[in-house]
Amino acid sequence: MLLKLTTAVAVCLIWIPAASAWSWPVKGPVLQPFSYDESHPYAAGQHRGVDIGANATGDAVVAPASGTVSFAGFVPTSGESLTIETADGYSVTLTHLGSIAVAKGATVAEGDDVATVGPSGTPEQSVPYVHLGIRLTSDPLGYLDPLGLLPAATPTPTPTPTPTPVPVPQPKPVPQPVARPKHVRGGGLVVVEPAAAPRAIAAPAEPAHVRDAKPNPNPKPETHPARRTAEPTTTQTPQILRPIIEPFRVADVPPVLAAPTHAVEAEPLVLSIGPGLVAALLALGTAFARRRRRQAPLPAKVIAFRKELSHHRAA
Repeated sequence: MLLKLTTAVAVCLIWIPAASAWSWPVKGPVLQPFSYDESHPYAAGQHRGVDIGANATGDAVVAPASGTVSFAGFVPTSGESLTIETADGYSVTLTHLGSIAVAKGATVAEGDDVATVGPSGTPEQSVPYVHLGIRLTSDPLGYLDPLGLLPAATPTPTPTPTPTPVPVPQPKPVPQPVARPKHVRGGGLVVVEPAAAPRAIAAPAEPAHVRDAKPNPNPKPETHPARRTAEPTTTQTPQILRPIIEPFRVADVPPVLAAPTHAVEAEPLVLSIGPGLVAALLALGTAFARRRRRQAPLPAKVIAFRKELSHHRAA
């Protein structure tokens, strides 16, 4: 019994490495965990490794453990892939890489840069990531959960949200009373409100009586009525004052009838001279025609007729 326990402890020490001897290939969260059933290795929906998120495409990918590169190349669907065999019998595979920095047969140490972040092939995540799978080198289907071999991930401190400043409500403006205007216009009139406390008007002082130089021997009694002291008069009713300029209305203007204007009044000088000028021109033309008739020689027949007529009269 003691021999069996000793053998089991020795096997565990040989095959299971210390957790501190492995490194994360990239610093990031686990996007998809390990899911594998060794009794049904080809069942659908299984995930034979873990997907680890990266900061950005092109970031360096380091070797999770020391060993020898057994494969470095392109695999359909998995894209650029790299496998490192460790001395204690594990095969560490990195897939969906962007590029590979080592060749097959190269010896790498834990933490060395061996590739860059992809994606390549048919990626299963929409963000930059690396797929890490670990299995026993002697068992093609002996896949293990990488989280059992990697050290505990350091939790990323959650940034403290900055408190949103609360807006301070502004004080509402208090409406101030507006003084009523003293003069109020309405219907063409100006209403003057009386003052709150009208000022009293003092009566004028009576002039002092000047005595005559010579006393009057027969003084006449004064018949002046008793003078009353002027008292201030106040009123509390509004006074209605007419505006200085009355509003102009078209209806108040009486219609003005314009006298008809005749053509004779419009041009009296031209019409008064016209008839006389026409008559003078006609008379002048008639006289000129008669004068031309007298000066023109008579035809021979007319002369002969006149001579014959004169002879006949003489006979």
